[in-house]
Amino acid sequence: YIDFLSNKKFTANWPHAEILNYLNNPINKALVILACNDTDGVIAGCTVPTSEIIRSAIRIVGINKNSKWVSSIFILQSPCKKKILTYGDCAVIPDPDSEQLAHIAKDASYFHKLITNEEPKIAFLSFSTDGSADHYRVDKVREAVKIFSKRFTDIVHEGEIQFDAAVSPEISLKKNINSVLRGEANVFIFPNLDAGNISYKITNQLAGYSAFGPLLQGLAKPVHDLSRGCTIDDIVSVAAITAIQK
Repeated sequence: YIDFLSNKKFTANWPHAEILNYLNNPINKALVILACNDTDGVIAGCTVPTSEIIRSAIRIVGINKNSKWVSSIFILQSPCKKKILTYGDCAVIPDPDSEQLAHIAKDASYFHKLITNEEPKIAFLSFSTDGSADHYRVDKVREAVKIFSKRFTDIVHEGEIQFDAAVSPEISLKKNINSVLRGEANVFIFPNLDAGNISYKITNQLAGYSAFGPLLQGLAKPVHDLSRGCTIDDIVSVAAITAIQK
C-alpha cells in the first residue's frame, strides 16, 4: 500500500513519514485497499463530510473511464417496500450544466436498473412541463434532454417536466397529452443540488421513505458515502447495495 501511494501523482515528493501518516487515516487506507483490489467496495462518511470522501476517492481510486464526473444518487424506498425511486444528484454537483445533467441521468438509470431490476423511466425535472414556462433554468434542462435523447435512445425519458406530472397519470395527461412517462417515472433528475437535496429529505422525513445514500457514481470502483444522520439500517442497506455492484 505504501508503494501504491508512492506512485500516485499527488504524493510526489512526499517523505516516507507523510505517506505513513496519510495511510493512518482509516478512510484513506480503505480506499487504497480498494484500489489495490484487496476489497470490493468502501462505505464511509458517517463521521466526515461528503466532500472529504469524494476528494480522497478521486485521488486514490480514480474516475471510471466511461464517466467524466462524480455525482450521486439516493435510493428512496416507500414505507410499504413496494416502490423504489432514484433521485440524482443530491449531494455532489451544486449547479450541473446540461452535459452534466445528461451524464447524471445516464449513470442513475444504470444504477436503478442494477438495484431494482426495473426499467428506468427518467424524469428531467423543472418548474415547467413541456414548454409551459420560459426561463434560462428551463433551457438548461431542455438542452440536457436533447443531449440525452441523442445518446441514449433506448432509455425511456421525458423533460422538462414538473414532479406532479412525472408521478401522477392523471396530471400527466392534463399537462402533456403526449407524455411518454404517463406519471410512471422512477428516476428523477433534479436541475440543481438545492432541489435534489431538499427533495430527498422531504421524501424521507414527511413521506416516510427510507433514503439510502449518497451513492456515488462515476468512480472506477464502488465507493459510497453515508449521511452523518444515518442509522444502523442505513449502513446495512448501503452495504447490500455495494455488494450488488460486484
